[in-house]
Amino acid sequence: MGLLCPNTGENYACLDFSRFCEEVGRLVAEQLGSDYETGIRNVKKNNQKEFCSLTIRDGNSEVVPAIYMESFYDSYEKGMSVPEIAKSVVRIYEEHKNPWPEGVDFTFEGTKNKIVFRMVNAEKNREMLKRTPHFILSDLAVYFCCIVSGDNGCLSSFVISDDIAESWEVKRRDLMRLALENTPKLLPPQLDPIEKVLVGLILNGMDREDLTESEREMRTQAAMKLEKGNLPMYVLSNDRGQYGAGTLLNIPFMDGFLNRVEEDFYILPSSIHELILVPVSAAVSEDRLLQMVHEVNEREVPEEDFLSDSVYRYGELRDRIAAILNEGEE
Repeated sequence: MGLLCPNTGENYACLDFSRFCEEVGRLVAEQLGSDYETGIRNVKKNNQKEFCSLTIRDGNSEVVPAIYMESFYDSYEKGMSVPEIAKSVVRIYEEHKNPWPEGVDFTFEGTKNKIVFRMVNAEKNREMLKRTPHFILSDLAVYFCCIVSGDNGCLSSFVISDDIAESWEVKRRDLMRLALENTPKLLPPQLDPIEKVLVGLILNGMDREDLTESEREMRTQAAMKLEKGNLPMYVLSNDRGQYGAGTLLNIPFMDGFLNRVEEDFYILPSSIHELILVPVSAAVSEDRLLQMVHEVNEREVPEEDFLSDSVYRYGELRDRIAAILNEGEE
């Protein structure tokens, strides 16, 4: 028999997700002490995808960190004990309990140079967009965030809601104007041949202990073949690899790619984090591209990272992008 939950007598190995979250929260509260309070709540993220978060409130702080539990439950199902997971949660909390740097100025003057845009699916985020300044581009939506910190490869940011914009006395065109200036500086565009990205994915985790020698050899051979190839496809994101699909709004950069390939190109929405660019002469039919995008979204892209099932042609989309940007400059 495995360990038993002290409060319920349940076997730790038999906990469903709800009971697992409750038990981890109880153990975390015990470890942190009486000055802390834990709670469980569901949080809607991108595309209205719900996640279960463990909130930890320190009575001396207004900041309430939320730690998402789904990945911990995966570890639990693979054999990690609940007490071990609770210790990991406490360690993560101690490392990240102050997500905002000291002395952050949350006024408009203090944040205006940190405002950037993000691109998401319009329909799947319609509830969020009802209370958020945004622009619509085809079936996509552009909204605005403020980056507060970017340490340790993790971006800490907050969404600029209607209430925040009203308190700052700024219009959405003001936000767009600032985001157009700030985004390329804070999140510079990054364009890589798809071979480079695929090689990175193949070689990632080569030091894993569970890989056999034959598996390592297969990965190495596949990477070598890709490096020798010349696939006419490119992956567009930003240097953080986070919410990089918004790079589509960077017309000078996109026009630069247009001049580089010397022809129009298709834009395939890989996810909210990246796009795939395919020169028209190298593409199969547009119908086939649509089918490919739909299949990849259905099988490979997490629900919270989904961007669109559409395929766009830059030459046709450019005028609509320019119209949005011009509205922001008025």
